[in-house]
Amino acid sequence: MPPWPLKRLGLYGGSFDPIHRGHLDPIEEARTNLGLDAVLFVPAHSVPHKPAGTSAGSHHRFAMVALATQPYPRFVLTEFEAVRGGTVYTVETLRHFRAVLAETEIFLLMGSDSLLELPSWREWREILASWRIGVVHREPVGYAELASRLDRDIASRLAPQGATPLEPAEDTSIYWAGNAPVTISSTWIRKTIATGGSLDACLPPAVEAYARRQRLYLPG
Repeated sequence: MPPWPLKRLGLYGGSFDPIHRGHLDPIEEARTNLGLDAVLFVPAHSVPHKPAGTSAGSHHRFAMVALATQPYPRFVLTEFEAVRGGTVYTVETLRHFRAVLAETEIFLLMGSDSLLELPSWREWREILASWRIGVVHREPVGYAELASRLDRDIASRLAPQGATPLEPAEDTSIYWAGNAPVTISSTWIRKTIATGGSLDACLPPAVEAYARRQRLYLPG
């Protein structure tokens, strides 16, 4: 954890297979808009909603997140899920950090496409009732489409576009945390690396160098 006081902390998990600029710049925007003191990146050991598994091992994905977040002074990396191993559900990670950081308000950060899938998550109603959520714009799900497609219970918690969590609220609120759309996908990056194509600065240079040095995502 960082040495400065943590009044508000964002928690951002995922497979990060590999981590790319679409994971970084929008989350920095969300951190600013939500008034977060830091964002905790939580690389998963395995991902419940990806039955086929990940392409790179957890130690490689953790190393790439460490390289990618290094230039961002307010991004912090935790090995909680990577070291625990197996499938760790988001609600378990949230409970853990609430117990460890009892005086800190924790926001769950996710893409707009992931929020649509929230009803399929383990103990999703507990997540909705107990934590506030910051949503970043992931194409093609903008704010209007998100609001129209959400489960009714979730939609009732969605704050108006442009609203910010200036004061603590008893009920969980969902905030649209950034308008810069994420158009990059890890799937596209893996295919591009495998075919030797140009990544056009979609990856931080240190991450691209690591992936190529370790020969990740290559055929066979």
